[in-house]
Parts: sequence; C-alpha cells; structure tokens
Amino acid sequence: MNIAKTYSFILFLLLGGTNVFSQAVNMGDELLADKIKESDKKYKIIYVFCDYCQPSVERLPHLLELVDKNRDSIDLFPICAQDSAEVAAYIEKNQTIMPFYLINQDRKRKRISFYNPIKATCKYIERNFKVSINKMGASDYCIFDQSNTLVVQTNWEMKDEEYFNMLNLIVDNPK
Repeated sequence: MNIAKTYSFILFLLLGGTNVFSQAVNMGDELLADKIKESDKKYKIIYVFCDYCQPSVERLPHLLELVDKNRDSIDLFPICAQDSAEVAAYIEKNQTIMPFYLINQDRKRKRISFYNPIKATCKYIERNFKVSINKMGASDYCIFDQSNTLVVQTNWEMKDEEYFNMLNLIVDNPK
C-alpha cells in the first residue's frame, strides 16, 4: 500500500468509513476491493444491488436472513454504483441498518447520461475479482472463500429456486 492509500485507510478507520449517509459507505473503489479481499471470514458475498431493480430489492431480505444466521463465517458486501443520494433515500425509506458499499462515485456527471449503475457494478467485480460478468446483473452475487477463490456465482438466467439453493449450499454447509 502506498503512503496516500495508507493515510486514506487510517482516516477511513478513524471516521468509521461512512460519508454523510450513515449506511451508504463510500471508501473508494480500491479500498473497498482491499476490504473484501482482506476479510478473514470463511465466505465473502458480493451482492449487486440497484434499488430500481425489482429482483434486487426482493431477493435482498432473503439473502440477509440467510447471512444473518451465519455472521461468524460470512461477510456480505452489497455493492451499488448508483448516486449516494439515491442509495441513502432507499436506506432511509426501508430503514436498512446494514452498510451498502458505493462505488464509482468519482465519475463525471452529465446532464444527459446513459450511465448504467448495474453494468458499472458488474464491471467493478470483473476488474477487481477476475469474475466473468457475461450474464450478471442486479441481484446477482459472487461468493468467495477465505483465500478469495470464487466458489459460487449467480446470473440472470437462474430461477429463484436455483439462485437460493446455491446460497444455501454455502450457508448450510460451511467448510
């Protein structure tokens, strides 16, 4: 880690890692990837979240319920590339207490934009975790083990039953 990253990380730790919105965490894209990779839990789940994607919003409570039962062995990282104000509004409306990790917040904003936060989140996962994102979208997740090896990956072609069965295999049978 270079000096600037080290100071940023220390500042992040001192300030609790949050911006103005209490649960919309913007620590910077690189520090977030480092945080996920450095987690010492048996499993790390990266969840692609977007509040205007119905499956993303509908699947999240079930995912949270399963993960909550296994807090000692699983870290959950819902990642979102929407604007922080949009995520904060979702958090406030739904009284969500878990952190949502914001990425791509330093991008240039345009009056007319074709920016796709779901695609941006998937590209972030591909770039930082070397995962193929060909069929990934909002509500999909990747599960990595403690050594950052991909164990499970979902895609938009999966039915809910298969989607949750893959998660249950990890949750019910942790190594």
